[in-house]
Amino acid sequence: MKKLLMLTAAFLAFQSLPVFAEEAAPADAPKMEHKAANRMFEMNDTNKDEKISESEFLDASKKRFAEIDADHDGNITKEEAKTHHESMKQKWKERREAMKKAKESAPDGAEVPHGE
Repeated sequence: MKKLLMLTAAFLAFQSLPVFAEEAAPADAPKMEHKAANRMFEMNDTNKDEKISESEFLDASKKRFAEIDADHDGNITKEEAKTHHESMKQKWKERREAMKKAKESAPDGAEVPHGE
């Protein structure tokens, strides 16, 4: 069971890597804040000590596992993974569309907040 938990944690950690991916910027470019990475960090740093402990990381992994394991049998099937992936794709599509509409209706130069 411990091996399965660790493999699941590693799998989920690798899934979140694109959130933290960063393109190389020119050396003289100002450092940009990455809002998505900051939000992800804040969500996982449950005690707000500016660090994510192993237990915080594992708690987040367990929560994500439970979200994907639709029948709550302690296993994620390919079908459950595919269904979850499709629902997340739809959720992100809806967010992008909402942001596009908000941007189109906002006055020129106004910053449009990102949805949660």
